[in-house]
Amino acid sequence: MKNIESAATIEENGSELEVLFRISQVIQSCSAPETTYKSVLDLLEQLVDFEFAALFIYDERLKKLNLVADKGHAVDLIQPVSFDMGNGLSAWVAKQKRPILLSELHRGKSEDKTPVRSFLSIPLLLGDRVIGVMNFGHTRAGSFNRHNLQVLTIAAGQLSVIIERTLYFNRLAETNRALEEANLQLKAAQQALVERERLAAVGEVAVTVNHEINNPLTVIIGNAELLLKDLAAAEPGVLAKVGNIVTESKRIAQITRALRRIDRPVSVDYLPGGAKMIRLDTGEAAPKRQVSSGSK
Repeated sequence: MKNIESAATIEENGSELEVLFRISQVIQSCSAPETTYKSVLDLLEQLVDFEFAALFIYDERLKKLNLVADKGHAVDLIQPVSFDMGNGLSAWVAKQKRPILLSELHRGKSEDKTPVRSFLSIPLLLGDRVIGVMNFGHTRAGSFNRHNLQVLTIAAGQLSVIIERTLYFNRLAETNRALEEANLQLKAAQQALVERERLAAVGEVAVTVNHEINNPLTVIIGNAELLLKDLAAAEPGVLAKVGNIVTESKRIAQITRALRRIDRPVSVDYLPGGAKMIRLDTGEAAPKRQVSSGSK
């Protein structure tokens, strides 16, 4: 009889080890955390007979447990009661960092069609740090025992590793996104600085041009217009040349006025694939150049 019991125990232990090994395989091949969590709960059902299960992960930023997977429905006790890490008995287990096994729950009259009579809650720990909590429930009293607690504690250790790895990669991805955003903002700030410096440089050039060109240009235009009056009886070819001087000088004056009005310089090709020039809006059509007849 003892040999039969020993053989049964060995077979049961071997089956449990196989399931635990399969859990480790699922965890190692994790691609989508949500799918992995549900797969682990499915495998755990082969270790322990439960009707309800829930997996909570502790959010260090919000300081509370968040439900990430369940089977049957999310089982918990004393949900209205608040603790440091959230509501319900799960939060108490997370705070105490030790499991709780309730085999004979007597909850009196309950409106719940499936009242939990057996309850098992196990903290997910990595070292001394709480990663989350696993809850299991059954409508039949005495469904869980100390052996179930030991096996599920081993599984909880495996699950803690994958959850921590997932949280780490999530934090890393969030940090990368923040760095990318900061990099984009830095580039935008650098471009804005370059643009401001370019505008400042253009403004300085405009002031210089106005100062250095307008004064002598005014003299040229004035003298050229006086020459036109003095040479009223001169040959047409001479008048045309002096007239060209006046026309082109006034065109230069239009350009210097346009330079003063530049707010945001726009570059255009001066030569295809070559040098650039600033596009100016003189506000007037460029005057046609008069062609000299060549007469003297």
